[in-house]
Amino acid sequence: MTTQSTHWAKKQENGSYLAIRILLLLYRFGGKWLIMLVLGPVLGYFFVKDRAARQASLSYLQQLHTHAGAQSPFRRKPGYRQAFAHFWQFAMAALAKIDSWLGRIKPQQVQYGGSLHFEHIMPPGRSKGAVLIGSHLGNQEVCRALVRSKYPVRINVLAHTKHTAAFNRILKETNSDVDLQLIEVTELTPAVSVMLTDCIDRGELVVIVGDRISAQTPERAAWADFLGRPAPFAIGPWVLASLLQCPVYLMFCMKEAQGYNLMFEPFADECIALPRKTRQQELQKLVARYAAQLEQVLYRYPYQWFNFYDFWQLPQVRQQKEHSGDNSSN
Repeated sequence: MTTQSTHWAKKQENGSYLAIRILLLLYRFGGKWLIMLVLGPVLGYFFVKDRAARQASLSYLQQLHTHAGAQSPFRRKPGYRQAFAHFWQFAMAALAKIDSWLGRIKPQQVQYGGSLHFEHIMPPGRSKGAVLIGSHLGNQEVCRALVRSKYPVRINVLAHTKHTAAFNRILKETNSDVDLQLIEVTELTPAVSVMLTDCIDRGELVVIVGDRISAQTPERAAWADFLGRPAPFAIGPWVLASLLQCPVYLMFCMKEAQGYNLMFEPFADECIALPRKTRQQELQKLVARYAAQLEQVLYRYPYQWFNFYDFWQLPQVRQQKEHSGDNSSN
């Protein structure tokens, strides 16, 4: 079948610089209750306007519900009310980024629910850095701010920043001490590999998300079963991790009722190896492990998955629905 799904990188940032700035200033100086009064109608407008994002949210929530069965976090099939709640959590996550960089999140609000603490990732005396594989599940920005506030380690984030330029600009203006350290990378070139290798050799961290396909070559994906359907995942993070020859960990920062659950999970204690002869098979295994880990967190935090596009389709690529065990990438 031929899909016409819009690539995530082509989605524009909702809201102008001025509108986003006004909302965040209201939040910073007016507090939670003032922004709640204003945010409801604004979010409702975007919920109605952005049909593609609204439908993507609904499809994702219903897919999760169906796949989870008796373990579903929902009592009945999710509808538009749950989809709006999904949008609302996305807006709350954006505000939480401001809180994190303003120091409003206190240490007592953070619990460590993963199998590792940060001290295990970067113990005293370790000279080499590590790769953290994040996702759009939870709040990566809050995680980074919390780590930076406690540990003197440089965190380099590979990101596609064009569609969040206004928000990132305002975040920096809100607090001049914000050290975003975002690296815009659209293609994994030798120069990028050398630069990031230097970062690792200096004992720094490199963060890259693993749940979005490449902005430039979306067809270069590995497919894995995700919530009961084959879904494309980027191979770039795993190829990069193999080149950097360092430990690899998964990272999640999930909003709880009274704070945040910061989770670090081991993925490759030494380094990721991709032998030439079995490269594709190894990539498939890595992606399948990553997808399975995402699922486990999604069951607990269904509204904190912030991919508002058709996750299970490649954009404008002729694709046959194949079993998740089949290879569809090069």
